Amino acid sequence: MRYSKSFLKTTKETPKEAELVSHQYLLRGGFVTPLGAGIYTYLPMGFRVFRKIYGIIVEELNRIGVEDMVMPVVHPARPWKETNRFFEIGPELWKIKNRSEEDFVLAMTHEEIVTDAAKKVIYSYKDLPKLVGQIQTKVRDEARPRGGLLRLREFTMQDAYSFDRDEKGLDMAYEKFIGAYEKIFGRVGVKTLIIESDTGAMGGSGAHEFMMIADSGEDKIVSDGERAVNAEKLGITREDDLKSVDSRRKIEVFFGAGKKVEFLRGIEVGNIFKLGTKYSIPQKLMYIDENNEQHPVIMGSYGIGVDRLVAAIVEASHDDKGIIWPLSVAPFKVHLVSIGNDPAIIATATKVYEDLQNAGIEVFYDDREEVSAGEKFSDADLIGIPYRITISNKTLAENSAEIKMRNESEARLVKLVDITKELR
Repeated sequence: MRYSKSFLKTTKETPKEAELVSHQYLLRGGFVTPLGAGIYTYLPMGFRVFRKIYGIIVEELNRIGVEDMVMPVVHPARPWKETNRFFEIGPELWKIKNRSEEDFVLAMTHEEIVTDAAKKVIYSYKDLPKLVGQIQTKVRDEARPRGGLLRLREFTMQDAYSFDRDEKGLDMAYEKFIGAYEKIFGRVGVKTLIIESDTGAMGGSGAHEFMMIADSGEDKIVSDGERAVNAEKLGITREDDLKSVDSRRKIEVFFGAGKKVEFLRGIEVGNIFKLGTKYSIPQKLMYIDENNEQHPVIMGSYGIGVDRLVAAIVEASHDDKGIIWPLSVAPFKVHLVSIGNDPAIIATATKVYEDLQNAGIEVFYDDREEVSAGEKFSDADLIGIPYRITISNKTLAENSAEIKMRNESEARLVKLVDITKELR
């Protein structure tokens, strides 16, 4: 893609509403743009990152046997009323009516919907186990959207579901997803801590969250270095609460007497739930066993916030100049920069651009005229593509190009004939 033809506009000014680094750089770098509070458009550069993350998630989940599906965003209220969540969940559940005054729900999550679909598939113990999942839009009437992509009103979730005949099967599925999630977060460059958490509105017998430890995170964590828990589960809201007698008792019950704990902040990027029969019993998802006896299906739910993950990657990988995208999710592999309007420079840069494209290497070519070298380099640092190739009169004198990695300070000269081989 040529910069002159792209749908990209970077900015030098930091938007007033952007407090977090990820919010600032994603806006300034032309990755996303706000439509309203908590509602964002992914621009082409941001959508390329989104698709890379999407592909990694699907690949790792397919490896553990998850079949891809897609469920609607607009739900008749019937299944939500069957589980009573239509009435239990507060104003964050977006409820609407059609022209016939029938109740509908905008998808905040899809447990009811996947359970409804499973009733047409699962009848017998021979139909179990099953794993299905999707990456789909969710809608939540968030009271206070904040942090750019971290807390949204419309967002994208990967959500998957397991169906088993007993708790042993659920435990096996749970471990499969823990392993897959650890691989996903590792591949996108986000280090996570698995913590115990409340089941909340999802219900069930147990839950864990995948947290990226970050000072900018809004989630609070208590950890003894081996085990960690969401502070809300212990009724602790701030670090000072650790000193209270009541909190010490709760900590001793959870971690054991005499344990030293620390208070951390994190960004939740994934969560998993042992739903049990929370949805299968009220929605009558049953199976018949070998003795012709009927039992409720045991379920699990597993989710990754894709938008949150985009922001978390930036929070984890940046400097004071801009984003440093991991190669696995970078919008392009190469940011090609031509310096000056000398026809020889333009011709050489164009050939390098075409050679890289022909070799299947993703390249973004800053071919803008009347733009200074400083501005081009600043944009390259802000956008954060892993490799920057610069072609100028200086490099042409050596029949070379300058290659610099975004996460390194030093550049090196590579002969023009060797560039493609160097980047394979």
